[in-house]
Amino acid sequence: MARPDLNDDDLLALARRGEEDAFEDFVRRHTATVHRWMVRAVGEDDADDMTQEVFVNAYRGLARFRGDAPPRAWLAAIADNAVKNRYRSRSRFRRVFAGSVDADPLREPAEPAAGPEEKARTGESQRVVAEALKLLPPDFRMPVVLRDIEEWSYEEIAASLVLPVGTVKSRIARGRGLLREILLPLLSGRLP
Repeated sequence: MARPDLNDDDLLALARRGEEDAFEDFVRRHTATVHRWMVRAVGEDDADDMTQEVFVNAYRGLARFRGDAPPRAWLAAIADNAVKNRYRSRSRFRRVFAGSVDADPLREPAEPAAGPEEKARTGESQRVVAEALKLLPPDFRMPVVLRDIEEWSYEEIAASLVLPVGTVKSRIARGRGLLREILLPLLSGRLP
């Protein structure tokens, strides 16, 4: 039974005491968010598996969750580690990130009043940005996604990734710079 009256900390406390229903409620509450992170990090094709991996790792790590950071930040740290481990195991990014852009639930819909040309330009821009994000090294990707897409504060990102705020700001700045380097040639050649 869902417990909308309980906050995430309460659900995790109950789950640590063995109430599996509480962890199931926590998972239901955060599945869409974690999946969205994984789509951005690894692409649509692998997002389901990676989302499941994040929650399996969270369940295994329940005893170690001290509540020093908000549960959402704890999940982001687990997600970040899962992405890093995945690419480490694939020999340092040998595989090019792939995913179906058409199935990307994070894409902003084009304005309804926009004409066909405007819609095409908007869709192409979003596809290119999504692909460029996947090319960022994980150390920069997750901070950029959390800040620029999820709109987290620097402090929330620092808590979730267990990094000083200055390091978070530096990684975001560096990640944005790398994105710019990736995007400039792509966008200038494709868009009027």
